[in-house]
Amino acid sequence: MNSIAPMLTKLGEKSDLNKKGFISEPKLDGTRAILIKKGKKIQLINRRYRNITYRYPEFKFDKNIKANFCILDGEIVVYKDGLPNFNLLQKRDQLENKTIIELRSKLYPATFVVFDILKLERRDTKKLPLIERKKLLEKIIKQDKTIETVLYTEDIKALWRHIQKKKLEGIVLKKKYSKYYPGKRTPLWLKIKNIKTIDAIIVGYTKEKRKISSLVTALYIKGKLTYIGRVGTGFTEAFIDEFYKKLKKIELKKPLIKIETSKKIHYVKPIFIAEIRFLEFSRESIMRAPVFLRLRTDKLPKDCTLEDQV
Repeated sequence: MNSIAPMLTKLGEKSDLNKKGFISEPKLDGTRAILIKKGKKIQLINRRYRNITYRYPEFKFDKNIKANFCILDGEIVVYKDGLPNFNLLQKRDQLENKTIIELRSKLYPATFVVFDILKLERRDTKKLPLIERKKLLEKIIKQDKTIETVLYTEDIKALWRHIQKKKLEGIVLKKKYSKYYPGKRTPLWLKIKNIKTIDAIIVGYTKEKRKISSLVTALYIKGKLTYIGRVGTGFTEAFIDEFYKKLKKIELKKPLIKIETSKKIHYVKPIFIAEIRFLEFSRESIMRAPVFLRLRTDKLPKDCTLEDQV
């Protein structure tokens, strides 16, 4: 799996906007995927190493990618008014029914936004400088509504101002002449967040006034699964009804972590990940003013660490 493990970002700070020798890209609100093309066939592998090609029947790239064999890194997004919309992308995610997949591919067509290349024909491109890999992409990608190369610029602050104006997720800084390191999280790629969010593992739920009153969340802190608080806002009734059924199937008799609270917690296997917007962390590493944004299906629980996100 190492050959298709995507390179990861470290969390940066706003002071990093002054860095020299970096380019910047918008941080896209979508699903990360590695695309493998062999002849006319493609495969899309997500961060959980699952083949999700069948969910995107509109992706027919034999005429868009001028290569017999290549491995590309990118993000699957669904645009609304020219901006990535994760809520619409979720309508494409986790589908299994072929008829519904076909219908929604027409209602909410996706775009594969390419930002890197790992292999081209027999050539291993990971060791090439980033800027050279970008030039290769420009040569082999014929852009249309289903595939495009990501915008990038050396004017980092200009892109940051644009991201703030549009209230988008953030930007990614990448060292201009860096190599590609599959599966590695290095300071060569830095994400600068415009909105403070965290990806947390759901370890339980409470049910006082409704099926799900709050989700109980945790992170790995110094290698140990640690409670970081409950989130009880941001859910729709439709989400609660659907997600409750999934949580019931994975309830545990014995909790993996013990939480001191007066609330009765229904503990579950640490499978699902929630993206949560919050104000700040307390001294005890508990989220203040958390709001549930969405479930993340493109990330592994082991990657939800405090050290990599805060």
